[in-house]
Amino acid sequence: MELDEIKLKIAEEDKETDRISKKLCEVTKDNWKADTHWRSLVAKNQLPSVLEYRDYRTPAALMVAHGSTQLIQLYPLICRFSQYILHLALVGNDISGENLQRVFKEADCPYHRNVRVHDYTELSIHLDEHIGKLMQSIKPRILIQVKPDHEEEKANLLYFALKAMGSTYQMTPIGLPLKDIVHSLWIPDLSLDSLQNWNKIDIKLVVITDRRPHSLSRLLQSSARSIYLGDNVDIMLHMEQSADRATRMLVNSFVWRQGQKMIRHRIRKGGLMPAIVESWYPSHNDEYAVLLEDDIEVSPLFYVWSKYAILKYRYGEDADIHRLMFGISLYAPRNLELIPAGRTTFDPNTVILPAGYPEHIPYVSQVPCSWGAVYFPEHWKEFHTYLVRRLADLNLPKDSRRRLISVPGSRSDKWKKSWKKYFIEMVYLRAYVMLYPNFENFEAFSTNHVEFGTHVKSEKRQSVIGTFMVPLMQRDTLLSQLPDHHLPTFDDLPVLDLWGQLQSHSLLETKASKYHAHVSTCPRTYGTFDPAEFFCPVKGPPDPPQLFPMSSKKGGKEPVLFKNVIQPIRYKYVTEFRKEEEENARNELVDFGPKPLDVAQLPLVEERFSNRDDEMYDLEGDLDTLNRLYYKMKPEDLDFLEDERLDMEEEEEEDDEEEIEEDD
Repeated sequence: MELDEIKLKIAEEDKETDRISKKLCEVTKDNWKADTHWRSLVAKNQLPSVLEYRDYRTPAALMVAHGSTQLIQLYPLICRFSQYILHLALVGNDISGENLQRVFKEADCPYHRNVRVHDYTELSIHLDEHIGKLMQSIKPRILIQVKPDHEEEKANLLYFALKAMGSTYQMTPIGLPLKDIVHSLWIPDLSLDSLQNWNKIDIKLVVITDRRPHSLSRLLQSSARSIYLGDNVDIMLHMEQSADRATRMLVNSFVWRQGQKMIRHRIRKGGLMPAIVESWYPSHNDEYAVLLEDDIEVSPLFYVWSKYAILKYRYGEDADIHRLMFGISLYAPRNLELIPAGRTTFDPNTVILPAGYPEHIPYVSQVPCSWGAVYFPEHWKEFHTYLVRRLADLNLPKDSRRRLISVPGSRSDKWKKSWKKYFIEMVYLRAYVMLYPNFENFEAFSTNHVEFGTHVKSEKRQSVIGTFMVPLMQRDTLLSQLPDHHLPTFDDLPVLDLWGQLQSHSLLETKASKYHAHVSTCPRTYGTFDPAEFFCPVKGPPDPPQLFPMSSKKGGKEPVLFKNVIQPIRYKYVTEFRKEEEENARNELVDFGPKPLDVAQLPLVEERFSNRDDEMYDLEGDLDTLNRLYYKMKPEDLDFLEDERLDMEEEEEEDDEEEIEEDD
């Protein structure tokens, strides 16, 4: 009986509770309808409600849009966040969250449901404090802002205040210049883990030059016009010992606004191998180098491609990517250079598309690129160590019975002084790969102008210049050409070996393990980046030398010629002058003009060619016409000769003074 009374009492209490709750709900609804300020605060969503805290436990990003101009530029980026929640804080008196919500519904914004709008447009003071409270509540992992110009003082204050506050809450700040937002629409494709490394990446431009000031000027100008997404990017200019006066003047006068400019000059000619290899040594594992010779020209989007790919593949969750990928090529090759029969034209799509891959999918290849590429720090430091050990093999006696490393079937084995020969050996032993672009008509982020220099010395340039030059990407069609408008995952990329054949990572590993056992008795390791394991001598006879047929000098596909590559020399003819001017000119010619050559002072043939890099001897067999300089001669460009004459006069005066002192 007592139990029934208790149940009855509980039922009556429940009814009373329901009645009170309904009454409270009715009062709350009446207050909601009557209180416009309350409705406005909730609509503006300046701070999350109690019910919303459940959603805010998941990782998210915070973006701040200051005014309608920034919001319009950010809108395409906002509508691409599909993987995680984006909190959008609106600031400024010319926009509102209500209007933005209306735009979301009317315009094509497929992922607007992932966007949480926080409206601070009616606030004019203490904006940093209000947004700071939002940061503290939602705890986003990245903060995206528009990097203001120096003229926008008020925006600068808010920008730096939020940036400092974000660092307090362990957020990664990403500052994008307004004009660069359209080139960063790939950001939502990256995970929050990858984006948190945005500011850790330190990409340096490393330029190697000798006596080609016009080529160097073209490279520097194309680099200065490129898009750097608001990052500080340092440039390192390495001049060979034989760099001429015009090159030195250009290097010293060049203004680099993206970061620091560092200049190095060799005092002894070393050739292309030490010039490339010694030009960079990473100081930490987040430092990257874009290696550029002076006959390269880059696309305005080369840095965008590089940073996107680095964040995508280097800072993901897959450790194998970190180990296997050694760099990112800017160039799209049209040739295979390691085929035993000689260089041949190559289109990767003839291999990739029949295997079922989509059009324009990037691919990874074992071939290292020397015509514009980003190299990764761990692999480059490993290459330094590997090269020191391999170069020591050159000191072995000719009758040595030691088995040396020689990639089977690779034409690089006949190269004697090429850094790529040894890098290819390391790549083959490690099963490393490099990412290559694969866009329409070989559109790429760097091209080679095949100019006079270490690799191009014969009279055969113009007929194949179209074979090696590729079009540069000028308009940003990167995402529009990629399959599904983003970079594929590492496992979905086609894999090509040194000879352009479709392979898999497991097959490359199998070949690498088999050859490792052939040349070394030490066990093979993974991810150590220590090449010492390759140099444990094996018992057995050395491998016989590889023989390769000579490359054909005739026949083949007719190359595509590019107009206006050779710039003609313009001569200035003087037809009338006074006798006094003629006499002065004759004296000038005698004193400062060309002098007869002293044959006794010329270097021997062995000396002239001792440092010659022969990585691309094959290229000389493929070129068909005269390699001519296109230096454009104009009188106004030769003003530096006047300074040179003054320097010579000062040196003569100093010599005379020294002779007088000796006589005394």
